[in-house]
Amino acid sequence: MKKILITFILTFQIGILIAQKSQSELLLGTWRFEKELDLRNNAEKSKYEEIPWCPYETESGTGYPDLTFKKDNLFERYFTKEHIEYGKWEIKNNEILIYRLIQKEKAKKSFEFTKRLLKRKLIFKGTDGNYYFKPHKLKIKNLLKNKAEFGNNKEFEIYKRIK
Repeated sequence: MKKILITFILTFQIGILIAQKSQSELLLGTWRFEKELDLRNNAEKSKYEEIPWCPYETESGTGYPDLTFKKDNLFERYFTKEHIEYGKWEIKNNEILIYRLIQKEKAKKSFEFTKRLLKRKLIFKGTDGNYYFKPHKLKIKNLLKNKAEFGNNKEFEIYKRIK
């Protein structure tokens, strides 16, 4: 009985690892925001709808950055040529964890502030020596070759692959 249970658990774990690997491969590339869906009232918001808060200026005109997931688990949020955020990503439990990088110059320039953020556990120091914000989690609702849906139980965003 123990052998059957252990075999079942190992098979299940291997299945999860394979699924995460295939999700990682599907995720690679550049994605652009297309629309947002609100499951509470079944409403769809197009990419051209007026955003209630002051959106970032983006070259795409959507107010949402293009997301680029690279093979070496590096991440890029592209707003404009002057505004690009970098970081790392990983997939765990059907969620994408995005760790935004804090530039070394900024961390050194405001070292006291960095120490306070570390103390409050709002940021952490990675194994590579860089500082990162706590991860932003995106639940993977659906991930296909040219379409991705990220969000939570109430709202999710639909992205299309552009590269």
